[in-house]
Amino acid sequence: MSLIFTQNLSKDCIVGLWKLEESHEELLEKLCPTERDFAELHDISHPHKQLEWLASRNCAKALVESSSENYIGIWKDQYRNPHLIDSQTQISISHTQSCACAVLNKSKPVGVDIEQISEKLRRVAHKFLSEKERVHVGDDLQKMCIYWCAKESIYKWHGSKNLSFKDNIFIHPFEGNAPFDLEGEIHSTDFPTNHQLKVFYWENFVFTTTLD
Repeated sequence: MSLIFTQNLSKDCIVGLWKLEESHEELLEKLCPTERDFAELHDISHPHKQLEWLASRNCAKALVESSSENYIGIWKDQYRNPHLIDSQTQISISHTQSCACAVLNKSKPVGVDIEQISEKLRRVAHKFLSEKERVHVGDDLQKMCIYWCAKESIYKWHGSKNLSFKDNIFIHPFEGNAPFDLEGEIHSTDFPTNHQLKVFYWENFVFTTTLD
């Protein structure tokens, strides 16, 4: 397969979704990996996690090339945030069991996340939802998944590792069918910020991306 969905979110921002159907060899052939890629791939022990990693890089490559840029590869900073080699375009990537997504923005930082709607969210909801958010969510797994993805997207936008999903990142109450916009904010001593996000559904998955 390849990109099954793309959307321009602004003149500078594009998001894409990749459906994972290829073999390991097919994904390697599409990517033409660098030595840096092989080194990072070698550190991933689980075969399916390797496939997810390859799908996310192929998704990133396809988006970059669709934006008329050359894809040279990705490097990671001290916080494990991805950056495009020799490019000022900002990137965020995410992957899960059968798909991967990426977002590019030429003018500002971005964050994206994808997650399957599953029971495991119910077991860990108390760890990432504030009390007000738990009241809003109730027993709705889809809403739990949106909250998780939105918080993860904002966390990636922030770029460091000193934020608590429960205590520092908050999502405003929402209703609606995807795609739709929602609002979130960071409360911290660092720099409080407000954010707009876009929510998408695909099959049994939710993915969200920051807009600002």
